[in-house]
Amino acid sequence: MYSNHDKSRRKKKIAMMSGQERPWDNRELGKDCGLVPYLLYKNHGCDAFMVCGKGEEYPYLEKMNGFRVEKLKDNSLESKIEYLKKNGKELDVLILYGITDHNLEMAAVIKKINDKCLLACALDMNPDFADRIPFYMNPFYDYFDNLDFMWQSDTEMTTFLNDKWYWPVVCERNGYYNLEKGTSNVEYVKFDERDNVLLYVGRINDIPKNISMLLGAFEKISDKVPDWKLRLVGPVEEPFNEYVDTFFDYYPEMKEQIEFVGNIEDKGKLHKEYEKAKIFVSTSVLEGGTPNAMSEAICTGCVMAITKIGAYQDIIGDGETGGYTDTDDEDAYADMLLDLIKNKDLAKMSLNAYKRGKEMYNLEKIVGDIYGRLCTKGL
Repeated sequence: MYSNHDKSRRKKKIAMMSGQERPWDNRELGKDCGLVPYLLYKNHGCDAFMVCGKGEEYPYLEKMNGFRVEKLKDNSLESKIEYLKKNGKELDVLILYGITDHNLEMAAVIKKINDKCLLACALDMNPDFADRIPFYMNPFYDYFDNLDFMWQSDTEMTTFLNDKWYWPVVCERNGYYNLEKGTSNVEYVKFDERDNVLLYVGRINDIPKNISMLLGAFEKISDKVPDWKLRLVGPVEEPFNEYVDTFFDYYPEMKEQIEFVGNIEDKGKLHKEYEKAKIFVSTSVLEGGTPNAMSEAICTGCVMAITKIGAYQDIIGDGETGGYTDTDDEDAYADMLLDLIKNKDLAKMSLNAYKRGKEMYNLEKIVGDIYGRLCTKGL
């Protein structure tokens, strides 16, 4: 056990614990749940790391220069509680991701073991989920009351939660960090060097990603833009692959303009997909905060064509970076895509997107703000 004198001199110990009965997966190391502790480690000298049970390999760690994932014997709540009882007195901050049964239990345990440990939560909320939580009852009331700091990744949902709950929520956007280049060193690829590509990145399903609407909207305009292609990067989930087969049975000619690329784990290769595309597309019906793909796309200068999810205003601004429609209007989405493709200011929108991304979605700056807020809480 550290003395108070030793604790003031040592690196601040920060754990990001998995809140579900599964390990962190490799992709999550490249998302905010992995990059926030990594940048606290890399940029702010903290002994920050992730904790979960066995079951995953982490190729991304090769690019994360000494950052670590501490492994438990399994992914059960019991193993996590055992870890906190053994190591909790040395923790300066415990970060939890979302509101789960495991997180509710771990928050109560850490406060009993070490009331000096700051408890933080990245909420990743959407309105439907927030409305289902009886925050005024236990165990939720005690959970929120024990949190020293919680943040949400978009402005609209942050406002919603601050109006609804008793406890303050801060907006810390889900920003972009390139594991090879950082964020500040990501250069803008000129518009005329990009391909006529509409790029989608993410899971390919109908709920909540609404890919059937995306395919339908592009089919409606495809004959008007024969030199444009739709590229979908990500895993096609069951049973949506059956829908894809049926779609191509009805529209076999669309195989020339629509390409399912598959999943791209390599972040360097994925970054090049963004850099070569002119427009990023998303037809989601619901998202928790700012999707990773959107922050990645805007930071690399893709014009944004999205639906009206919670983070849409942060992404679109006053329309200088692209356009949006309602979440269930295929005709309107098709019209928006065509308007964007034909817009004489599309190149200007691309540069606007890149500038807005650097201003609002630089994850190094965002984590710097998180670190500063933790310090004001006593870190």
